[in-house]
Amino acid sequence: MYLNEVFLKWFYFSILVVLFGSAFVLIELSLNSFSPTQIAFFRVFFASIFLLIYSIAQGYKLNFIYKYFNLLFILGLSGTTIPFFLISWAQQTISSSETGILIGFMPLFTVLGSHYLFKYEKLTANKILGFIVGFLGLLILLLNNNENINFFNNIYSKIAVIISAFFYALNALLVKKINDIEVIPLSAVVMTFSTVQLIFLSFFSDEIYLLESEIYLDALISIIILSILSTAFATVLYYKIIQNYGPNFLSLVNYPIPVFAFFAGIVFLKEQFNFYSILSLFLVIISIYISRK
Repeated sequence: MYLNEVFLKWFYFSILVVLFGSAFVLIELSLNSFSPTQIAFFRVFFASIFLLIYSIAQGYKLNFIYKYFNLLFILGLSGTTIPFFLISWAQQTISSSETGILIGFMPLFTVLGSHYLFKYEKLTANKILGFIVGFLGLLILLLNNNENINFFNNIYSKIAVIISAFFYALNALLVKKINDIEVIPLSAVVMTFSTVQLIFLSFFSDEIYLLESEIYLDALISIIILSILSTAFATVLYYKIIQNYGPNFLSLVNYPIPVFAFFAGIVFLKEQFNFYSILSLFLVIISIYISRK
């Protein structure tokens, strides 16, 4: 039974890495016809519709909304609305690889919050060392992928991504407080809250309504896959991992995601790789081992 549980734990982890990591390629394809803000809105909107229909079809009750209304509202803001909005804004001036490295701050925020604020797990030397090694692996991947990186350029955009990492960590820590709700209806409601919040934010910009005159089929297919798999299904899995194994374990997924996205780019976008790419992957694997030792 124990071996089955360990296998399941890492199986869920691996699937989530694939779902989140493949989102980079899908976003790249979606950008042929949609703006970053439109991609953020459509993936949440379609995900909420899919999850709501599935929840109702399966007979799940949504009567928990009133009890947890404030917390669900915050989960929508912290898990999707604010990060998607800030990252979309930031990626107008910084690359996706820079975004990936800065999102890597999430495990540190999660470990610190778990220890000092929520008292879920204690801060250990292994967890701090794991963060340092993992972040170093991402840094090597970033510098190898873009030799023209200047860490002081576009500083506000980079701060926006780090703030997004903080909100992702906050979301993971807060979800742990809800253990009496099935993850599918929980995901459906949080996505719905986020959709409404993004509609409200769209009042401050007309970009979301201005579609390209020509929408390419590959971009449309990509945004649908992005919505159903990399948002709807990934969110269900995301919450399940938090509820079963804790936010600290979930936060480790942020190390292999940029690496997976990089190697997916090699396969699907014909990008190049070298020794430093392999070194980065090795350091990320070592960091996860150290953190969980």
